[in-house]
Amino acid sequence: MSPSGLRDLMKAAYDNPDLEARLKTPGADPVAIAAEAGFSITAEEFSNALEAWESWRMSSIHDDEEA
Repeated sequence: MSPSGLRDLMKAAYDNPDLEARLKTPGADPVAIAAEAGFSITAEEFSNALEAWESWRMSSIHDDEEA
């Protein structure tokens, strides 16, 4: 069974800097990169994950400023 899903891809990217760099490259095709790595995601899932990550990051920065 191949690993699948966005959560597993993100865990793999966290553990593999080369995979993370490929996913973050401007103009990269995250669906194709994920498939090559054995994961199944959609472009919409990846886009939503990036938006959530940016929102979390911005809220973390805001929380740090208030502390």
